[in-house]
Amino acid sequence: MTYYTAYGLTIESTFSLPELPQVEGTAEAIDVELRRDELDPVPTSVAGEGGRRIRAGPNTCRLSYDTIGTFLVEDGRRVSFDPVAEFETTPGAVPPKIVRRLFQNEMMGVLLHQRGQLVLHASAVAVDGRAAVFLGPRGAGKSTTAAAFDAAGHTILEDDVVGIRVDESHPAVLPGVPQLRLMPDAVEALDVEGTTGPASDADSEKRYKQFDAARRPAPLAACYLLEEDDSLAIDRLDPHERVSQLVSRTYTGGMLAETDATAVNFRQCTTIAKTCPFRRLRRPRDHRSLPALVEAVVDDLHSSGRTHLSHQ
Repeated sequence: MTYYTAYGLTIESTFSLPELPQVEGTAEAIDVELRRDELDPVPTSVAGEGGRRIRAGPNTCRLSYDTIGTFLVEDGRRVSFDPVAEFETTPGAVPPKIVRRLFQNEMMGVLLHQRGQLVLHASAVAVDGRAAVFLGPRGAGKSTTAAAFDAAGHTILEDDVVGIRVDESHPAVLPGVPQLRLMPDAVEALDVEGTTGPASDADSEKRYKQFDAARRPAPLAACYLLEEDDSLAIDRLDPHERVSQLVSRTYTGGMLAETDATAVNFRQCTTIAKTCPFRRLRRPRDHRSLPALVEAVVDDLHSSGRTHLSHQ
């Protein structure tokens, strides 16, 4: 067995996961198990989309992909995988890229949800040890924004599946999977070195970049909703819109009702909306504006940190 870490968890895996940092581990210290198992797929009578079918409950979630196999996430502790013949691998071997991405993104998102964390489809960076989370629809530039902060010497916490440990006063962003996915134009504009191709991932246009994994959670300092505009500006977001944006960007939003987590999710989103500055970040889609964007956000974070604003 090999031991890895992500989201502050020690993961024991029968599969090789080269994107994750390896750590020393013992049976007593394991938080999560990833293993090969024989699983019943989600019945074809269950409505699905894009060849994927889901059946979820409060502590279990089964996901079947017609061309990949079936995953089972249980109790926030175990992820089992039963591949189709094409994706069968020997113990300890490196699974295909698409399988690893499902482990590290969707399954970890479900697992964090089962462990009571708020999971957002977002990117997150740390500036002087404090976290900024960037929200927006698909294609809004969340990964490119994170890469711009990396280029400026700041720390990326997570690119896609942001896990937040929420309590009443000090939400904290967990360090996730240390890998960026970037469009080729962003790679060129930011002069990102060391990127690789996706190697059989369906998302074949994007480039992959490993980054140094953050060592510890970072207190959440601010959330930014990315929007396109002709010029760069940072505005306050209406308090009610803050909650709705967080709920709508919840990574596991489609299964909140099935997992009896709708009320918990709403409380978590409300806590963040009340205790964390929340901004609308308007910016041109021109990559030349990225250094100015980073500078503006850093100044905003420093300003909110000095004045201890909790309702901006």
